[in-house]
Amino acid sequence: MVAEPTLEDKTEGEAISPEDEKLLDTIVVKEEDAAEFSPDLVQDLQENYTDAQRQNLYQKILKMTIPQKIRLAMLGNREARNILILDRNKVIPMAVLRSPKLNDNDILRYAQQRNLPEDVYKYIANNKKWVKNYSIKLALTNNPKTPLPTAMRLLDHLHDNDLKALRRNKNISSVLNRAAFQVQAKRGISS
Repeated sequence: MVAEPTLEDKTEGEAISPEDEKLLDTIVVKEEDAAEFSPDLVQDLQENYTDAQRQNLYQKILKMTIPQKIRLAMLGNREARNILILDRNKVIPMAVLRSPKLNDNDILRYAQQRNLPEDVYKYIANNKKWVKNYSIKLALTNNPKTPLPTAMRLLDHLHDNDLKALRRNKNISSVLNRAAFQVQAKRGISS
């Protein structure tokens, strides 16, 4: 039997350690590993789940160990990933972001959510492939949970009308609002 890699239990407020980050990068999962999970967690059997079905999946995931959740994050279906991205242990959402099954719509949904760890928003913003999608950039800058330096870095890439809308967004920090104003002024756009 292979020893499970040990990952610290990282909860809200703590940053994921570089060691855990490296360990996540080294974890390799194969399609045959999916056999350890029930089909409703791995296969996209349906598009819309009822609340009862979602609760059933949640209960199954709740009973899993951290290494099992990490494997499921990489192999699981969309509904399983949507549950795992909300896990209190910060390592689990970071494992979800490494899933080969993710697409731009999933990332956009995560960038719009306001209840994820800051590390998730940083990771999305640092992924060149994802940030090429303008909707993801816009979602990150409009999300008050996106770390300020990350959101400010994306301001120069926004369209003029989106900068104006960002300035009217009452949920963003005043610092980001001022920075958006400065970008507008630099472009010669009136508020």
